[in-house]
Amino acid sequence: MKYKFLIILVFIITSGLFAKELGFFETCSVYIPEGWGVLGSENDKVTFSDPSQNAFLQIKRYPGETFNSPEQIYSSVLSRLNGKGEGDGFKYDTRPSYFGNISFLLSGKGYQGFTVCIDGEDFDYVILSFSLSNLAGSYHDFILSAMDSFALDDAGRYSPGVVSQYYYPVPGMEKSINYLDINGEKVLYTHDMNEQEAAQVVVEREARVFSAYVKTKMVNEAWTRYYRILYRDNYRRLDRISWIVAQHLDPGFSSLSDYEKSTLLLSWIQKYEYYRTGTLSDVLSPISCLVQEKGDCDSRVLLYLILLKHYGIDGILMVSSVYSHSIAAVNIEGEGARFLFDGVQYLVAETTDDVSIGLIDRAMADPANWLGIQFP
Repeated sequence: MKYKFLIILVFIITSGLFAKELGFFETCSVYIPEGWGVLGSENDKVTFSDPSQNAFLQIKRYPGETFNSPEQIYSSVLSRLNGKGEGDGFKYDTRPSYFGNISFLLSGKGYQGFTVCIDGEDFDYVILSFSLSNLAGSYHDFILSAMDSFALDDAGRYSPGVVSQYYYPVPGMEKSINYLDINGEKVLYTHDMNEQEAAQVVVEREARVFSAYVKTKMVNEAWTRYYRILYRDNYRRLDRISWIVAQHLDPGFSSLSDYEKSTLLLSWIQKYEYYRTGTLSDVLSPISCLVQEKGDCDSRVLLYLILLKHYGIDGILMVSSVYSHSIAAVNIEGEGARFLFDGVQYLVAETTDDVSIGLIDRAMADPANWLGIQFP
């Protein structure tokens, strides 16, 4: 289908809302599901819950010398709650950690869920996410999503969460030789294919969480959270390969202007095969989008924005339920259609059709039908 594109000078769009990305303990943060809120807060403990107080996320901090190992932390959690469970050790951003399930009774009610114990130098952390046992099936994705949104510091907001890193380490160690087609050149690189599966698990889990909000007033906030969780989970997975792509897009890539970098990258991604997964999310993870060189508008826009961020270029995702489409918009100089978002005029970038940066389909020109989403 051919598109008729129209250059519009400025669109004004709705800003995404990030009210539920909450900070605590000086450096930590969580991005809890929409509708959840703070239930209680102390100096070294904070508790969140869903609106019905059937599901909970609790983070507790201890001085670093309190425990000798993450296994010891987990044992103390079981002892404190008089609970039962089992688990395994793993590394969370190089820190010795332990992931376990847990079931316990409290005030005559049964609860079950998961806990992650992190053995740090300055502080040890317990992340406990659980729900009423009789509602465990309904809340399973929510409590894992809430737990996975935890970040120890600003750097952690660009890394897969604790659940994701338990599921599979980042970066993966089972490297295999692969090739990318960049400007007609077969570019060799190594990649752990298991990371694609790990990233897709997050895509589908978060799609199930988001689906609960589709017909509610919180749909835009939930949509924002969905894309930001996917962005975070894939950002670090693309660290090394982002620079391989840059070097082969142009040997002098680092000396190019932001406009030239954005245009080169956009042209390459536009050549990808159009592909949808057919699952609930219908979205391929950004890491799979790059490795397989295929994806729909959502996959490509997320990939494009993550790579641009690696190159020091800021951009936003534009999504529309009316048009069933997503595009990117980039904070660069250049002629073309722009969206005004939080005081910045972003130049539009269509990733699924072979058109120049700054052009947008005339039929999609109503700014009221777009939601803008910004990333850290």
